[in-house]
Amino acid sequence: MLYYASSEFMSRKGIEFGSITHHPDGIPHGPHPGRTEASIGAKYTDELAVMMDSFRPLKVAKQATEIEDKSYHKSWLDTQHEQFSPPTS
Repeated sequence: MLYYASSEFMSRKGIEFGSITHHPDGIPHGPHPGRTEASIGAKYTDELAVMMDSFRPLKVAKQATEIEDKSYHKSWLDTQHEQFSPPTS
């Protein structure tokens, strides 16, 4: 589970402050295409995310389904989000 505690997250597009993502079974993935290249030359990023890894599987509460972003999975395909512009100074 990952909690995004700042408004800019370098490796993902379509993530906002306060977003929480659930990654069952530890499905591996990398950053969005182009995000690694966009970070070349950056001296730092202005981001904060907190990851929690559990020993036992997490279950999604019924209340969470009411606020679920049903289109989150499409964010991996979305190329319309603004490109990451890392600080260079």
